[in-house]
Amino acid sequence: MRNDLRILGFAFLLFTFSFSYARDKIVVIDVSHGGKDNGYESDGHKEKDIAFEIALKIVALNKLDNVKIILTREGDYFVSLKDRLEFINALNPDYVLSLHINSNDDTEVSGFDFFVSTQINNLSEKSNRLAQSIESSIPKEFSSNGIKNANFSILKNVEAPITLIEMGYLSNPKDKLLLTSAESQDKIAQAIYNAIK
Repeated sequence: MRNDLRILGFAFLLFTFSFSYARDKIVVIDVSHGGKDNGYESDGHKEKDIAFEIALKIVALNKLDNVKIILTREGDYFVSLKDRLEFINALNPDYVLSLHINSNDDTEVSGFDFFVSTQINNLSEKSNRLAQSIESSIPKEFSSNGIKNANFSILKNVEAPITLIEMGYLSNPKDKLLLTSAESQDKIAQAIYNAIK
């Protein structure tokens, strides 16, 4: 029943955005993991929760009538990659951001990582510009490891400009402290919002 309701909710969103907001800029934020899938964990802090908190802050910043920000999940539940891709592509968005938190066995590794598709197509330039815009405005407390090409399924199969952002490392003590701070989350959200508005 819950899955049926979720599908109906997605269908309603698609109908609404197809007709009411046809001329608006649509930005989809793919909130990683959720439900049974925690993503990376460290000292009780979960990737799925941090990504969701930052996504909600981005939505809250949006006061523009002509920009609609849609999340691939609006709570702590699991959404399969297949469902995410179908949902995103049906909306025909202007931009897509996939939010993640990284981890590494080497606890010295830190900073943001940006990924765009290895495929070269008509979306590549916009995807790279999006990544560059966000990278240039990330909070000064974080370093950047640059923009890289990757073969991730979501990057290959989303039919819109997309960048996947690893917003620091939970395995790094400094990054973890920042990522779990409301103030730092606000700064990250603002940097991302500035790039998409």
